[in-house]
Amino acid sequence: MDLKIELRVTPNAKKESVEVREGKIFCKVGAPPEDGRANKRVLELISKFLGCRKRDIEISSGEKSRNKILLVKSENIFQKIKEQEQQKI
Repeated sequence: MDLKIELRVTPNAKKESVEVREGKIFCKVGAPPEDGRANKRVLELISKFLGCRKRDIEISSGEKSRNKILLVKSENIFQKIKEQEQQKI
């Protein structure tokens, strides 16, 4: 089953992080938004955060925007996101 996730990206961040708040993922990356470097780093961080492969995640819209929609193709992804959100509460 595929899942669409709303994502807000902050490039050039001093500290990289990924958080889930109110069903949306907020991702801070140290890479600049040039030549797709920030997008590449986003995919690396999100795949690690969700515990899935990078090839299972793609940016379906917002390649050049801070607001993105990710398409995740992975089993049990709903459970992993809920677990991450519960850990922050």
